[in-house]
Amino acid sequence: MAGRFEISYETHFCSAHALRDYKGTTEPTHGHNFRVIVTVSGSKIDKAGMLVDFLDLKAAVDTEVERFNYGFVNEKVPEFAKGKLSPSAENMAYVIFQNLKKQMPRGVKVDSVQLFESPGCAATYRE
Repeated sequence: MAGRFEISYETHFCSAHALRDYKGTTEPTHGHNFRVIVTVSGSKIDKAGMLVDFLDLKAAVDTEVERFNYGFVNEKVPEFAKGKLSPSAENMAYVIFQNLKKQMPRGVKVDSVQLFESPGCAATYRE
């Protein structure tokens, strides 16, 4: 078969954050019910007809998202702790993407991580 296959997995997490350098200061701490959609792609499927097993993709995404769940991102997630990255939706999508791409099997590429802070407000990272 010519072309590419894509599969997506969607999940959610609840956490709080406070953007650094937001209009010259750190914004007040506040929380969201985040929604995450991870899309991966590749050109070859296995004998069972799968690019990657949804259960394996789910496990990888859930492990990564669990780092954010029910906590203050500025302190709980190392990439954002101690004044590192500002925990914007854009940066959180970027961090999730970078960590997931290291876990994909050969021939499977993370296409995008889309992170919704609230309904209608999403940031997407792709390479």
